[in-house]
Amino acid sequence: MALDRFYPIFDNTDWLRRMLPLGIKLVQLRIKDQPIETVRAEIATGRDLCREYGATLVINDYW
Repeated sequence: MALDRFYPIFDNTDWLRRMLPLGIKLVQLRIKDQPIETVRAEIATGRDLCREYGATLVINDYW
């Protein structure tokens, strides 16, 4: 499977819940200025959602 060269960048997993059902297969989470606990929870949720929909998740920054 070839992935698109361009992909949406979202700041929270609410967007993933909306967009993954539409067939997007490559997304990035870029979460800034949030407590570490929030970021970890969002990454875990994003991972699970992407697994469910067969999408690849890119995490921006130092993660």
